[in-house]
Amino acid sequence: MIPVRTNLDNHYAVVLHSYNYQNSSLIVNFFLRDYGKVSAIARGAKRKRAKDNSFSLLQPFQNIMVSLTGKQELLILKTIEATQIHWKLSGKALYCAYYINELLLRLLPSETECVELFLLYNKTLCLLAENSIQFEAPLRIFELKLLEFLGYGLNLDYSIDSERPIDADKTYYYRIGSGASEKKVFAPDSLPISGKTLVDLGQLKLTDVKSLRQSKQLLKWALAEQLGDKPLKSREIFKQLYTAN
Repeated sequence: MIPVRTNLDNHYAVVLHSYNYQNSSLIVNFFLRDYGKVSAIARGAKRKRAKDNSFSLLQPFQNIMVSLTGKQELLILKTIEATQIHWKLSGKALYCAYYINELLLRLLPSETECVELFLLYNKTLCLLAENSIQFEAPLRIFELKLLEFLGYGLNLDYSIDSERPIDADKTYYYRIGSGASEKKVFAPDSLPISGKTLVDLGQLKLTDVKSLRQSKQLLKWALAEQLGDKPLKSREIFKQLYTAN
């Protein structure tokens, strides 16, 4: 937990989102490697941007080093420094990155060590920047690992009926919160899915077109349980972009 009087010096971070605060400041939602989601006021950021180039670093997809201080939940940004990591994203890869940021903004807990998730975030954005066409597999793996981090990981190892390992040659019926059943289930929350998809997803080897398509649907259902009824803005924007091309 962050102590009552907070001094967080020189922590790796990325910006998830920022918005205007008063006349010249910003409120910035950071993802800190060691403390999860943390919000801070960047005082005078809009006014000082022309004089202090460091404020230009307060944008998504720039890996930075920050120092924060304060007594309240909303901290004060003291310093910002650039690192050597910056992702050049465009097109669909850029919208995928915004989608990841929105997931973290909605679901990431505050004041929680997130080293492995932070490293996965870096790796995922690197993959998106390197190959904007093959974006599906990195997204699915990030979604899966995020659910595991939140404590809502999927059961991809065995059938809930027989407790036997998942057979790649069989068809299963997956229910969120339970797992894969060999028995045909006709229910709104039951998703028919191939055993191969479950095996591929469990092994993080998503190269098969069918496995990618079914994994996308399964993870969308699983994330919906945590996101609630409020739709993701990035998903709607991406849908418009994808259907337009």
